[in-house]
Amino acid sequence: MSIRAGSLRVLVAAAATVLLGLASQPASASLIKDNSTSALAQGFGNVPRLLTDQRTGNTTSPETACNSITGGILAQTCSGRDATILPNNFINNLANGDGTVNPTDTLKNNIVDLTNPFVNITNASQIRLLYNPSQQGGNPESDIQDITLKFYSTNSGSPIEVASVDGGCGGSCAGNSTDPLFFGDTGTNLGNGGVGFVLRLDDTQVALLNAACGANMVNCRFVTAESTILFSNDGPDSYTLFSSALSIPEPSSLLLLGAGLVGCAAFLRRRR
Repeated sequence: MSIRAGSLRVLVAAAATVLLGLASQPASASLIKDNSTSALAQGFGNVPRLLTDQRTGNTTSPETACNSITGGILAQTCSGRDATILPNNFINNLANGDGTVNPTDTLKNNIVDLTNPFVNITNASQIRLLYNPSQQGGNPESDIQDITLKFYSTNSGSPIEVASVDGGCGGSCAGNSTDPLFFGDTGTNLGNGGVGFVLRLDDTQVALLNAACGANMVNCRFVTAESTILFSNDGPDSYTLFSSALSIPEPSSLLLLGAGLVGCAAFLRRRR
């Protein structure tokens, strides 16, 4: 009888621990600021970007840019839906602020191949996103309403979307420092690459994306992005994807990364 009572106490304690752990989990996952990683911003000539967002000819926000893979090639279209993993209740729409940049400009828009040796991301915990905003005027702030990363597998040369994760204030933006990806001072007229902020996935997103993509992220090969930015009054504002395993890439590595991104596009075209 004493053994059963002891076992019961152990089970109750274990159950309480599990419930406490579940209660402490965030209601939704998010891309968050990575203050542990320092980043030297790089200009367009040095770093091929994942996505560039610039609402040309407008000085009011928001600005929205979207890249997808359509028919095996990069197309500047939004997915038209929220992230598949713990979404933030916001759907990017170019009609709300077209910030697209010429898709043939491979310095500014690319499909990233996670298997490229100069990217080599095999775990979602390695994903890092370098955000380079460019603002002007006396109040150069920036607030990312949404940044969505879309992960694709290959399927006979026409990749299909496996999963997507997002971050930003989404459908409930306060427009101040209470928003998760609010940057109060990005510098004035520094140009793209003048300042950089590093983002990463939180622990919940890491676990869920790894589950969706499989061991070593084998089911997720290519990445595109879409984003909406508030308080944008200049631009271009851009994102670069890299691996924490490589730290912040040196310029020589970035040149090789650029070659890899170009090779990625050629690979997709060959498989069509």
